[in-house]
Amino acid sequence: RRLFRLCASPIQTIKPVFMMSPLSVAQFLEPGAIDFDLLVIDEASQVEPVDALGAIARCRQIVVVGDDKQLPPTSFFARLGGAEDDPVEEEGAQARDLESVLSLCAAKGLPQRMLQWHYRSRHESLIAVSNKTFYEGKLFIVPSPDRERSQSGLRLRYLPEGRFDRGNTYRNDVEAAAIAEAVVDHARHSPQLTLGVGAMSVRQRQAISDALELARRQHPELEAFIGRHPHEPFFVKNLENIQGDERDVILISIGYGRAKGDGKLYQGFGPLNADGGHRRLNVLITRARQRCEVFSSITADDIRVDERTRLGVIALKAFLQYAEKGDLGVAQATGRGVDSPFEAAVQEALAAQGFQVDNQVGVAGFFIDLAVVDPDAAGRYLLGIECDGAAYHAAPSARDRDRLRQEILENHGWNIHRIWSTDWFQRPEAELQRLLAALADARQRQAGGVSTRAPTEIEAAVPVPAVQRRIDGGTLSGGADDGGAVAYVQADFAPAHAALAPHDVPLGSMAATVERIVEIEGPIHEDEIIARVRDLWNLQRAGSRIQAAVQAALAHAGRGGTLAVEDGCYLRDGSPVVVRNRMTATSRSLRRPEMLPPQEIRQALLEVIEGAHGAGADEVAVPVARRLGFQALSQPLRERIAAQVQVLLDHGRLEARNGALCVTAPAA
Repeated sequence: RRLFRLCASPIQTIKPVFMMSPLSVAQFLEPGAIDFDLLVIDEASQVEPVDALGAIARCRQIVVVGDDKQLPPTSFFARLGGAEDDPVEEEGAQARDLESVLSLCAAKGLPQRMLQWHYRSRHESLIAVSNKTFYEGKLFIVPSPDRERSQSGLRLRYLPEGRFDRGNTYRNDVEAAAIAEAVVDHARHSPQLTLGVGAMSVRQRQAISDALELARRQHPELEAFIGRHPHEPFFVKNLENIQGDERDVILISIGYGRAKGDGKLYQGFGPLNADGGHRRLNVLITRARQRCEVFSSITADDIRVDERTRLGVIALKAFLQYAEKGDLGVAQATGRGVDSPFEAAVQEALAAQGFQVDNQVGVAGFFIDLAVVDPDAAGRYLLGIECDGAAYHAAPSARDRDRLRQEILENHGWNIHRIWSTDWFQRPEAELQRLLAALADARQRQAGGVSTRAPTEIEAAVPVPAVQRRIDGGTLSGGADDGGAVAYVQADFAPAHAALAPHDVPLGSMAATVERIVEIEGPIHEDEIIARVRDLWNLQRAGSRIQAAVQAALAHAGRGGTLAVEDGCYLRDGSPVVVRNRMTATSRSLRRPEMLPPQEIRQALLEVIEGAHGAGADEVAVPVARRLGFQALSQPLRERIAAQVQVLLDHGRLEARNGALCVTAPAA
């Protein structure tokens, strides 16, 4: 406080932007000692006016950012201490007790602007109910290619045997046990995704916590998962204190159901029956980025709605109905029809090739012109096609229509292909072949392969992740840059005894050949060494005898101590590991994630993290994949990179500091 009073001007010159809580403003900034041109209040619906006035008094202009459809400040927790025995108090404070600086500014008539783009949800079903019920359908929601919610989106887990212990513990132990089991399953099969659990009441949150304590004793792997994501730790919260949190996966326990004693369903839903209950529900159901699973002992048909029903209960009924039946704006053909004859011509050409094509796919504000259904998985779209039709010309700027739109779609899992109308009508056959090639490429990606086509002009304009930009100091050239890796060089030489079949070559000679291959391409997978021997002898395939000859040669060379092997990948002992870009390599198997040498992945990770002076665990996968020559980051590749991050952590080459991965300083 004294420092700011004496040196406010030079401090503000060096650091013109301050990020402070209302309490810090009052504690450190003496009135009159320092002021600001602009104050931005974020999450303003959670800031009481009395807390905000001190910061407002030190500024000339204010921008207040918040959502009046989410929770304002509440005295709920201030009164919670004496409310444990009173179920009415558990339902939370009433709306008349709530007031925020956001509502104060709205009441004073300050000009308002709605931020319409919704970025958090990776599947439109995660926000569809809130968009329709609370935001009048005004949000722009990016559709997902997962049209049947097989891997992402909103799901209902109906538990008809669940009972709500009304009048006693106010808990639903069946749902709590199911949640605990789902957490264990998540820790086993999807540990790379962050997880949170939300409950409708304090009592149900405690029931879930109790069930999880029991599960932690029985399943040691759960303990490792809970400590795996320090930047977004696992949590169990009730709807009063979950605002501001988001996770990849959210599990929700409704809790309320038929009474444990008489089996009747009372139409009491705790906080949702109170004024402002719809705000609480809106907060709870919009926390997930990729997947939200709802555990409920009731269905929408069990909830009675009449003219006296509170909006929170009405919204709960709509939410359960959508989670169960999916009939509230799931991404599908909207029935709007094509926007132009150009789109109709493209759709007809694809239909003639045997593809199912939907038009105007989306739910609100954001539609893809044409989407091709994956022939191998009808629940998913294989390719999104952008045409320069009405949506293109309606974009306010070239940046919006040519860059941001495609970037957003690809970040949500779409494979995007653009067709220009002039090209289509002037060269229809060439453009159709280019489109079919894009479909084949997308199909290969879906199968776990990688792209082999050159990036289009639009693709090259997609921004490179911040981690990669920091590494190269501005040397990148669009999204296809390799981040500084050298080109992959394949072994191509005349082997000894080339006139003999590989399996007839003397063991020592074959050992010398494979050693030279490893010297040129190491680290290299054993299967790739076999493929290179096949190529050196100009053979179409490598049968079991050739494979046995190469394996025997590798074993012979290994006995001499010249080769080091890890996970089936060979490297000359003592040779440095070089990160190589596989984009131009002729061997397509080099771009299969399972063929990547772990030694090279670790080296790429160390270079990325050291060059960026630290990076989040979820940031490193994309730049590492780019360095290795992958344009698409498939799930197997992401998991393989994550596994080597853990190896580096286990061996002390990396350490976690303040939620970021850092390269460990070498010992003195």
